Amino acid sequence: MYGKLSKRSSIVEALLYLTSQLPSFYKRHYTFQITTADRTLKCLQFSVPGKSDVIPIHRGDVVSVLYTMQGYLMKQLVAIANHTTGKSYVLPNPVPSANQHFITLITIVTGFVLVSFLNGGNVFFTSIFSAIGVLAYIKLTNNAQLSSPTLNATHAEGIRLIADQRLLAQQRKLEQRVTELTHEYQSNQVLIEQINALKQKMTQVDQAVYSARIYRATTAVDILNQQIANNQRLIREYQHMLKMIEIEIDTSWIADQLPDAENFSRRILERLDELKEIEEQNQSLKLQLAAYEEVNLLGIEQYGE
Repeated sequence: MYGKLSKRSSIVEALLYLTSQLPSFYKRHYTFQITTADRTLKCLQFSVPGKSDVIPIHRGDVVSVLYTMQGYLMKQLVAIANHTTGKSYVLPNPVPSANQHFITLITIVTGFVLVSFLNGGNVFFTSIFSAIGVLAYIKLTNNAQLSSPTLNATHAEGIRLIADQRLLAQQRKLEQRVTELTHEYQSNQVLIEQINALKQKMTQVDQAVYSARIYRATTAVDILNQQIANNQRLIREYQHMLKMIEIEIDTSWIADQLPDAENFSRRILERLDELKEIEEQNQSLKLQLAAYEEVNLLGIEQYGE
């Protein structure tokens, strides 16, 4: 997982402390809130043995978290790297996730109760000892948990991330639309060449007989040329919007350093609304082309090829 550290907390817990002269045992609990590159919020909570704060990352650092997975869930936390400072921390032993601990505990407790029942022991006392063992296990072992907090639409960070997610979703739609328009533009150019070739054949055979079809073919070419012009404009505008979205996302990534940066998100969305009129005009042109038999036949032949 890769992202920017937006919040950090570190709390030490004394597991065993008798006197300053005797050995003591401590555990340190960490909570990291990370904003990922796709503008989601992740909360990483884990504990490690020891008293000192040994994780070399601070708020605003770009970090990556390395962990193993089982299915879609985190299994073990392995290491944390700080890309801002170049430092990293590899855990002495991979920290199991809370899910792994839960599975282990259920297995152990079930085993104790089952063995006691089969041997005719007191299930009640076995359950008590098992509960004590579970509490001791939870207290003494370390665990890690990765979650996705709900974005708060009333806080500045939540508002910014929600806006970024909308922009990223719009970015994916625009990239797909540019691909579709480019394909449509190329297909229309091929179709114009085919219609012009057909017109030339009809003119050479008998212009008077085919005059109506030549007229319809000429009109169809005009519509296709208009559609091509619209497609070219949309491609240019959408590519321009994509660059603006990229700039806006990059600006949001360093929003802490640019608190007064102007927000162009609304302007981008307003401009996209304006371009919907051209999209609607293109749909109208497609409906007009559907009425021309010559274009439909050529389209079918082209599809068959």
